[in-house]
Amino acid sequence: MKINYTFYLLLILLAISCKTYEEMHYDILRPAEYSVPPEIKSIVIVDNSYPFVPDDAHIAHVMGDLIRLDTVNVDTFTSVVISNLRKELALRQFFDSVYSDTTRYNTIVGGSPYSVFSRSEINSICDKFNVDAVLSLEGTQYGTEINVMDMGAEYYATMDVDGLLFWRMYDRFLETPLYKTAQVDTLYWDGVGAGINHSAATFPSIEDAVVELGEYLGFGFADKIIPRWESVSRKLYTTGNPYFSSATEWMSKGNHYEAEKLWGYLYEKGKEKDKCKAANNIAISKEERGDLRDAMEWAYKSYQASELSGSITSGEERRTAKQLYLDLVRRFRDQKKLDKQVGGGQ
Repeated sequence: MKINYTFYLLLILLAISCKTYEEMHYDILRPAEYSVPPEIKSIVIVDNSYPFVPDDAHIAHVMGDLIRLDTVNVDTFTSVVISNLRKELALRQFFDSVYSDTTRYNTIVGGSPYSVFSRSEINSICDKFNVDAVLSLEGTQYGTEINVMDMGAEYYATMDVDGLLFWRMYDRFLETPLYKTAQVDTLYWDGVGAGINHSAATFPSIEDAVVELGEYLGFGFADKIIPRWESVSRKLYTTGNPYFSSATEWMSKGNHYEAEKLWGYLYEKGKEKDKCKAANNIAISKEERGDLRDAMEWAYKSYQASELSGSITSGEERRTAKQLYLDLVRRFRDQKKLDKQVGGGQ
C-alpha cells in the first residue's frame, strides 16, 4: 500500500498550528507553614520521642481475610528522619548552622510519651551546640497495610506505609514552645501478578518501607519551617488576532510593557473571544514582573470574561482562567508571610 506522507505531514502541521498558546514554566517561592523568628539563626535537631512499639502496626487484607504481619520495630526510624531533615535544612541554607544531637532524651526507662523539655534542659542543649533554638522530634508512629484483591485473571495488590510525627521548637528565652505541629504522610506502592505473591513481588520489605518513609518525612518537614521553590506552568496565548503575535514578539525581547499595551487594547477593543486570553496574558506578564496585586486583578478579569463569554470560550480556557486566578490569589495572600520569612524576596 502506498502511503501518502505529504498528507500525514499536513496533519502534523495542522495540529501544531491549532495550538493557541505557549507553555511557560518557572519557579515561585511558597511560604513555610511557620515563620521562624529572624533572631533564630542556628538550630539543633534532637530526638525526644518516646520509643514506638509497633504492636499490630503491620497488617494485610488478603481476599477479605485479616492477617497480622510480623512485628517489625525499626530502631533507626527517628535517626533516619532527623538525618534527612538536617541534610535538607543545610542544603537550603536558611539557617547559618544546623546540627543534630545523637542523644536519645526520652527512653522507656524513666521516659513518657510526648514529654516537654524544661527550660534548663533547653538551655543546656543550646549551650552544648551554641545554637539559638532546639527542634525536637517528640512523637512517632508508623504502620503498614497491604491489600490483595482477586481481579479475575490476575491479582492486584497495594501497600501503604503511614507515618505520624510530632514536633516542637523551643528557644532558650520562652517558657513555652515556639511552635508545635503534627506531620502525617503516606508512601504507596501497587502491583499486579498472576498469583498473590507475584502481585506483591516488587514491594519493599516492611523495614525498608519504613526507612524510606522516614527519609521522606525528614525531607518533607523542612517545608513547614522554610520557604520552598515550586515549579508552575502558565499558558501564554500567542495566536488568533494578529496583536497576539506582535505581543509575543515583544515578550520574546523582554519588553513586557509593549506586550501589555497590545493585550490591553485587545481587552478593551477586541472581540469578546479575545478578552479572556488578553487578560490572562497581562496577568502572567505582571506576575513575572513581580506585581502580584495587578496580576491577581487581571487574572480575575480573565476569569470574569471567560464566564461572561459562554460558549465562545472553550471549557479548557475557562478552567485555565479560574486556576490562574485562584493561584494568584493564593500568591498574593502568601506574600506578606513570605516577606516576614525571607525579607521580601520573591
